[in-house]
Amino acid sequence: MTTVDLAVVGNGMFGGLVDSKGRYVWCCMDKFDGDPVFNCLINNNSDKTGFYDVVLEDFATSKQAYQDNSTVLVTTLSTGKGDVVEIRDFAPRFVHYDRVFRPFQIIRIVKRVQGDPRVSIRIRPTFQYNSTDGYQTRGSQHVRFCGPTNTWRVTTNIPIRRILEEMPFLVSDEPVIIIFGSDESFTNSLSQVAAEFETKTINYWKQWCNTLFLPVEYQEVLMRACMSLVMCQSEDCGGFLSSLTMGLPLGPLCPASRDARVCRLLDECLALPVLRDIGLLDVCRKFLTFAKEICYADGDVQHVYNAWGSATDIKRQWAPYLAGYRGMGEVHSGGPLIEDPAAGDINGVNGEGAVDLADTWNKHAVIYGLLAISLVHAFFDVRLNQELCTPKLCEKLEQYAVLACEAFTHRSQMFRTFGPGLEDQEDGATRRLRPPLGAGFFDDDPQFLYHQEPGTSEADARTQDLSSVHTLTSVLCWAAADRLQRVAAIFFKDASRADKWKRRALTIHEEICRHAWNPQRGAFTTYWGGGRVGPSLLRLAELGFISAEDARFRGTVRAFEQDAALCAVCLGGADGEPLAEDANMLTAQSACFTTNTMLWYCEALRSTGAPAEARRLLEAMIRSSTHRGILAEAIDFKSAEPWGNTPCTAALLSLLRVAPRLSRSWREV
Repeated sequence: MTTVDLAVVGNGMFGGLVDSKGRYVWCCMDKFDGDPVFNCLINNNSDKTGFYDVVLEDFATSKQAYQDNSTVLVTTLSTGKGDVVEIRDFAPRFVHYDRVFRPFQIIRIVKRVQGDPRVSIRIRPTFQYNSTDGYQTRGSQHVRFCGPTNTWRVTTNIPIRRILEEMPFLVSDEPVIIIFGSDESFTNSLSQVAAEFETKTINYWKQWCNTLFLPVEYQEVLMRACMSLVMCQSEDCGGFLSSLTMGLPLGPLCPASRDARVCRLLDECLALPVLRDIGLLDVCRKFLTFAKEICYADGDVQHVYNAWGSATDIKRQWAPYLAGYRGMGEVHSGGPLIEDPAAGDINGVNGEGAVDLADTWNKHAVIYGLLAISLVHAFFDVRLNQELCTPKLCEKLEQYAVLACEAFTHRSQMFRTFGPGLEDQEDGATRRLRPPLGAGFFDDDPQFLYHQEPGTSEADARTQDLSSVHTLTSVLCWAAADRLQRVAAIFFKDASRADKWKRRALTIHEEICRHAWNPQRGAFTTYWGGGRVGPSLLRLAELGFISAEDARFRGTVRAFEQDAALCAVCLGGADGEPLAEDANMLTAQSACFTTNTMLWYCEALRSTGAPAEARRLLEAMIRSSTHRGILAEAIDFKSAEPWGNTPCTAALLSLLRVAPRLSRSWREV
């Protein structure tokens, strides 16, 4: 059965996913969000098209692991008679001519280990999301797979007919070399090129791993997470791809998810201390450069950009020739970067003359705080401030802080006017104030994870009684003012300016504490005046809004535990039907949560004095993946099966946050 528990092969220019038997089930060669040349992962694991594998006759078992401290993937296939063949896969990445060499190439080396392994090579790329197989042309040692817009070349040292006709053959002592990639000819010895590229790639990653600041425990997990994170950092812009894939459901009863091959600025902006602490300063610099580019780009800032850092939307298109993951749901590529499912409902959730308050709650309020939180790091690091910090950037951040404060002031006034019920009577009609665009970014809101047609989302009904002031969004407005106070003191050395921003931040802080605190529950709630406690509030201590030792944060974590079932992306019963959101998780057959949420919960447990519980949860999540350190978007805690798009960079960043903090100190060794 197909699974998202997959190995990653990539080099920062493209990424592919390989299953436990060495089959490429997903790969976008030309760009991260391009046409997947191998796509059987979201085509019901088709055995006809969209994959690249090595088939061993009389196959019995397989083993797979990465070579130590590198991205070279080693898959070993065996028969019941003792015939063994080894497959080595990697995408070259090493320093060449004072720059990092990252070609659009997958190099596969097939070696005989023992016995007489007899294999066949099957390379079946498709084009335009599996709508055509294209056509082939051949040379003496290569074959070209030609599609409407792209052409890919396979160069090998075995007779080309074995590739074209998938003829079985015995693997001899001479390794089989297969290079799949851009349509470029090789003028050197193929075996020498493959051996040289493999050696240089291994040495590159080993030296790279030597720069990491690893704790006593979880070292292999953290190295694998760091390497996977780098393979998902777009070299075109410096942003992190949310995932390499698209359309993978978050649970057995979930629809296909959105195209996740985009660069988001959500938890990524909160992870700069994490990257710095583990030694990924160059990764940090690239991301900060991306964040600075956003500040200077034309148009409004936003929280999602495409894979090359542009705010240009990619038209959402149905892929009718892809059957979906395990045949679950229609697959769509692209789609609007900023999407508000409720925007098309001009009558609102109650159908009685509702008012759209997108103008009163600036839809960019979230990103203002996030940019300030991330870019402030450049002002405090002498290795970064000469390159990144300028008076113009500081003015930009100050402008964003002003806009964030204005958005906060307007929304808090609306809340005080209309109250927690959020209904206003005007001319006999009831107006319901909607939650702001982006309110669910940090709360696993299905509106954010899936594409929903206006008015069709179950989440619309769930949010009818919620306040329109999302607590974490308001906290991010506070963060914009708080960080500007620090920049004004350090960069401008202007005490009066710093004091002005300090007083603004304090005013916002007091307002949030007044309206977001629920004394009956003893916790901050997801929305002002509400009663539920969602995952977003687990970030309050990390943001510095309140201390982890504060009794209010402890109470919020306890309240989150009580509401945990409401945060599940999938609760399934024994009959295969979804359970109600107030159902008991203990009776569910499946209970899927986003991996990122559970890792934030791990950190909250650790910081509130429950490290043993945090460690048990963390290690259970790590064990759910064959390649420990690679995490998918969601996990079913009943079966320990990963779900969703993979690898999930937000989860990788959260793993890099909590695992070192749970580890023993080097002083204890």
